Amino acid sequence: MTGIAAVMDAIAARAGDADQGRAGLDADIRLLFAAGVLARLAATASGPRVREAVTLFRSLGRASLSVGRLAEGHVNALRLIDLYGSEDQIARFRMAAADGELFGVWGAEGAVSVSIERTDGQIARLAGGKRFCSGLGLVRHAVVTARGEEGVRLVIVDAGDQRRQDASGWKTTGMRATESGSYDLNGIRGELLGKPGDYMREPWFEGGIWRYAALHCGALEALAGAVRDRVAMLDDPGPMRAARLVELTRLAQTALLWVEHAAGAVEAADTPDIVVALLAREAVEEACLRGIAIADRALGTRAFMEGTGVERIRRDLAFFLRQANLDGKTQLAARLILNRARDGGST
Repeated sequence: MTGIAAVMDAIAARAGDADQGRAGLDADIRLLFAAGVLARLAATASGPRVREAVTLFRSLGRASLSVGRLAEGHVNALRLIDLYGSEDQIARFRMAAADGELFGVWGAEGAVSVSIERTDGQIARLAGGKRFCSGLGLVRHAVVTARGEEGVRLVIVDAGDQRRQDASGWKTTGMRATESGSYDLNGIRGELLGKPGDYMREPWFEGGIWRYAALHCGALEALAGAVRDRVAMLDDPGPMRAARLVELTRLAQTALLWVEHAAGAVEAADTPDIVVALLAREAVEEACLRGIAIADRALGTRAFMEGTGVERIRRDLAFFLRQANLDGKTQLAARLILNRARDGGST
């Protein structure tokens, strides 16, 4: 296995070109497969070794949030298949992943929401489309949501048909390299996965937010590293720069502690606790937003120079933090906390 540090260095070195559209993420994904990183993430993202997954996601976040986003989608899809798939589906799709085929989870509805037109046993014919399809052109199998007569179902579809792909609408200031365009599902046939309602079944739906929060932690650590390197160049950094460095380092460490706690509380506990995951997301967002502001102040105009790693990281992180339904997550956390209080428990 290629050393993890070398893998992340190679991904970080290509991140600028990918952001500017001069390269895709295909070489990075191939490297993650070849080095065993994606297999290791999938193996450790649940169970007692979950801190290993946190560390790997953080490393990806430091190197490239866009690559990290695709890795997280791959792990999420395989987790859904493991949770809700038949023995045959689990065996087949694990083999596909072992052969280097990338998976993703595409849930955002396009102009026409995805629905199930008809079913034939475990095969469903779909109508509609998805948007924000991260990894368009790289993802081989996508787990998508589709509304049927019995509610929302999960369906595994072929995501490799170029005729169905449209990346032209992905015009954003951040996470550009993910190529999160749209995918036309009209007439496509896919395999039903699990039962109606499985996709949003807790504790695995909201509980899994620790994975992308770990990516955010890595990006925050990268910003802290940039500030540290800048301060280290100065003969006399002065008390204000020193204070900013200390605060930024503290924020990064605090965010990490929250994510590790959340990952363990969801994936390695006898009774998974999604409240901790929801609170961790809030804490990490707050730390990252404050961290971006501190880095801007510490680095000045350097933080906004196009083509620099810092500018890309702060832009990608600011965009990634907006995902997804943030108010809904806050409201859910409050409701669960209040329910526990009424039941005589604690947070």
